[in-house]
Amino acid sequence: MKQADDTTGIQQTHALLEIVKAFAVCEHAMASEELDGPKRLDRLIEAHGILMAACGPGHLIRFEELLGRLTGDRAGSLEGLLPDWIDTQALAGVRLMDSEGVATEDGFDFRHEAQRVMRAAQKVGKFSGQVTKPKLDDEYSQEAVFSAIKGPFYERHRTTLVENPTVLKGGLPDLKLPSRANDFYKPISQYAQYNGWWWPCPACQWPMKVAATRSGARIQGRVRCLYPWHEETGASYEFVVTARKKSAPTLSPTFGCRVPSGRFAALWTGALPQVPEAKPVEEYVVLVRPVWRYTVVPGLPELALHRAVSADLEGTAWTSHLWPNGDQCDHWITHPNSGKPAFPADFKDYTWVNHLVSKLHMDGGDRGGADYLVVPDHRQEQVAQLDMVCRTYGMKAAMTATDYVEMVITGVKEGRV
Repeated sequence: MKQADDTTGIQQTHALLEIVKAFAVCEHAMASEELDGPKRLDRLIEAHGILMAACGPGHLIRFEELLGRLTGDRAGSLEGLLPDWIDTQALAGVRLMDSEGVATEDGFDFRHEAQRVMRAAQKVGKFSGQVTKPKLDDEYSQEAVFSAIKGPFYERHRTTLVENPTVLKGGLPDLKLPSRANDFYKPISQYAQYNGWWWPCPACQWPMKVAATRSGARIQGRVRCLYPWHEETGASYEFVVTARKKSAPTLSPTFGCRVPSGRFAALWTGALPQVPEAKPVEEYVVLVRPVWRYTVVPGLPELALHRAVSADLEGTAWTSHLWPNGDQCDHWITHPNSGKPAFPADFKDYTWVNHLVSKLHMDGGDRGGADYLVVPDHRQEQVAQLDMVCRTYGMKAAMTATDYVEMVITGVKEGRV
């Protein structure tokens, strides 16, 4: 069933987006080493203003109440904070910040995915209000990345970003990226450091978050990837905090890491059973968090998909293409005797499936003309809902990456394309 023009739903998304942005401003204020006391206070007052504007007149949120939601047990909690007219069901139980003042995975993804919905809504005239744009990491949106690397070497540059989320400080010129893309690399965030050391995630190679908790007289360190699925598949470690600061502590896995075999092995991009070695913070620069989350993380399975299809097509006249025509879609295959690409697909990795559904409604399907919507294998639970929406707009199906690869190869081998 095609979604109606639901202005109320868009207004709810807008209100929640502004609330999440208010907490993002708070995170920046709390974490930035460049802000002194008065400037930090100004930023927190700005966040309070964004929050109050989102809630509307007649609903008072005291500044002290906001401050109480920045650290500790109530950090990032919306419980009891918002007016009744805002439907917070989508964020029920979700913390926007953790006790260290860092944006949680859910809060971070909600913000950036909701922004895509609002941009799409503005383009089709379903939303005309103002969306505040605090000068945080909005400049590192997915659109900004694609703009920075567009041109004849688009695929090569995008692959370079995916495969190099961290770089030695003197190694950026060797990547041969456009100068604008070099600006996406910044020093390692404080929350990913411990005594001058950092650890790369075994799945994506981006710096993992470091935290320390006290248990009696003992302080236990924890290291984990900020992408939940990487953490769930093994990118989760512990270490004992000691007085030694010159040498890096040794990590111990918090649970066993199991790499799948069989049909899911080819596209596996989860953690590997190896304990990462510490690296010196001062020697490296890394992609900023939005570029890592929305270019590197989905790019890994996209690359794996393309390479798996290419390997299976060897010996045939078919060719696999990744991000063809400057990212018209994410993948298709071509044959020299056919003027039309086959199996055009768009790859999406959304934490909040309702945001992806809303964007499909705003775009009227896929803007690049893809017939298939592909999600990572670990997003299998999203397929049924997405498939129904895709078919509403004339797309053929939504499916997991492994199912897509198998469909393509079977179609070629059986001559059904």
